[in-house]
Amino acid sequence: MTEDIDKLMQMMWAPSDTIALAVSGGIDSMVLYHILTERDDTYRKLVLLHVNHGVRPESADEESYIRRLGSRNGHAVEVAHLSMAGDFSQAKARALRYRFFKEQCGKHGAAVLLTAHHLDDHHETILHQLLTGRHLNDTLGIKSAGTVDGLPVARPLLAVSRQVIKQYQNRHHVHYFEDETNAEDDYTRNYIRHHIMPAIRAHEHLHETSLGRAAEDMDELKKLARLRASEFISHTKDEDLERTALNNEPHIIKVFILQKWLSLHGIHAGRKFIEELIAVSQGDASQSDLHAGGKTIKLRYGRLFIDDGSTKHVRLMDEDLLITANGTYHHNGYRIDVELPREMLPLTVRPRMDGDVIRLPKVGRKKLSRIFIDNKVPREEREKIPVIADKCNEIIALGTIYNIIEPRENYNGLNISKEKAHEPEE
Repeated sequence: MTEDIDKLMQMMWAPSDTIALAVSGGIDSMVLYHILTERDDTYRKLVLLHVNHGVRPESADEESYIRRLGSRNGHAVEVAHLSMAGDFSQAKARALRYRFFKEQCGKHGAAVLLTAHHLDDHHETILHQLLTGRHLNDTLGIKSAGTVDGLPVARPLLAVSRQVIKQYQNRHHVHYFEDETNAEDDYTRNYIRHHIMPAIRAHEHLHETSLGRAAEDMDELKKLARLRASEFISHTKDEDLERTALNNEPHIIKVFILQKWLSLHGIHAGRKFIEELIAVSQGDASQSDLHAGGKTIKLRYGRLFIDDGSTKHVRLMDEDLLITANGTYHHNGYRIDVELPREMLPLTVRPRMDGDVIRLPKVGRKKLSRIFIDNKVPREEREKIPVIADKCNEIIALGTIYNIIEPRENYNGLNISKEKAHEPEE
């Protein structure tokens, strides 16, 4: 059985390297440690890294045994004690472990951290990701090499099955500790291991090796989808997404586009939120707000954009303006040129108010709110558009949309235009 592991084991380090091994005391890491002691010509120095979570009575015995074993074989041993009482979670435990691993690899100058993940772990991870909606993660399953928070990690046993590891352990009488929680179904991964994988292996037409090929295919397709998402975003204007163009993409491409677009703005949204955003974009609503990561994703008619609430994106509203003489005035990003008979002045420039109406030639009275809807004016812009009223408080102009005063021979009347937007100074 040694020959089987020799054939399958991947050496991803040089004989001149210092390497570190994450050793838990379980069968997988203890077998890998045994193999490394037999192949001590493949590295310069070996450092054992053990994490004692302190959640099981056997934890102290495991730590003591690993310390003695390392000392006997001349290998440095580093141990971390992580107190997870009352706040234990798989995610938190993993984060703390890898923080410790990274610190110790730096301390000892280790070129790579080795973990004892094997082929069964790979297949179980693929199923776990598929069945819990995590299949769009960076990779499907476990890779033989990579980095975790900048730490190089290699998994030399990834092509070796749990059965071969067990056979090696029996043949060489490798001592290990059994974690009783592995027999429980409290964790989803354990349920997959105990109930789903055995059923797959027992069925003559099901092949667990197909899981690995499916993962490879899926990862290649995701690369293409991410490339298309990057191309789409590279053609966006002012970091906005054009609604119609987004809606015309295939559904899965929409997911990747929104995932990347949100990530570029510091929003790491889950699939559920992205699907909600897609539904809003494809729906009938002309305007809508969704909130994530302390920011607001806004749909305004034909575009999607992100408001992070920073002062860079906030424009203070100008005060009401009283025009008593002809000239050029500025209000909320609009330029107002006035050349009217003196008897038509003064004019008041203000933002809209509830109940505002304008009397239009050949149309009659029309609510400003209705005009905004008909002209697809975004909510934010509605608050900036200048409403101009005469001295009788009759509305005579609404931004660049309506001006009921026609220029005549002896004056030019009103001319309202949108000023070019400038980025505010930092």
